[in-house]
Amino acid sequence: MFRVFNCLVSEHDLRLVVIAGLVCFLASFTAINLFGRARGLSGRARVKWIVAAGAATGCGIWATHFIAMLSYDPGISIAYNLKLTALSLILAVLITSLGLSAAVYIKRVWGGAIGGGIVGAGVACMHYLGMGAVELPGRVTWSIDLVIVSIVLGMLLGAVALTIAMKRNDIRSSLVSALFLTLAIVSHHFTAMGAVEIIPDPTQTITAL
Repeated sequence: MFRVFNCLVSEHDLRLVVIAGLVCFLASFTAINLFGRARGLSGRARVKWIVAAGAATGCGIWATHFIAMLSYDPGISIAYNLKLTALSLILAVLITSLGLSAAVYIKRVWGGAIGGGIVGAGVACMHYLGMGAVELPGRVTWSIDLVIVSIVLGMLLGAVALTIAMKRNDIRSSLVSALFLTLAIVSHHFTAMGAVEIIPDPTQTITAL
């Protein structure tokens, strides 16, 4: 975990990290409130609110990732493949919508945990596809142990977030649930960034898009 701490402190602009965290919390709080509205409805109306909550969650994950990436300075210039970047946003919305749907429609006490785990998996899919969109004059290698930890953190904290959201639907529960969802997204991102090692390679090219 020292590697994660060192990455956060020495390779990130902490001012932008704070902004990323605030954006993440606001998006998470919005998503949890939309999710709470969906739980109180049925039929097409429920589906619409779940999609809205999934869009809020997915966009929040995506925005958090790229604001945090703006704060990231590995010492070389970074560009992003446009198609993969757009795909990472779409995937985040789709998978988180699936997770929220699972939490609502699985009529078991552990439905929230399953749904939250899927949301956490969506965080991981968005992050690693977003990192796949990175183009730079070097090769990216990964510390597999930290990759695994990042995925587990996101899924566990996501499960806690939706479990809390499923129990009660008041402002206090929404705030606590949004906090855990924020922790799921932020802890995943910075643990995963701690897993990154960039090996300079001037032969690597950056595409026009």
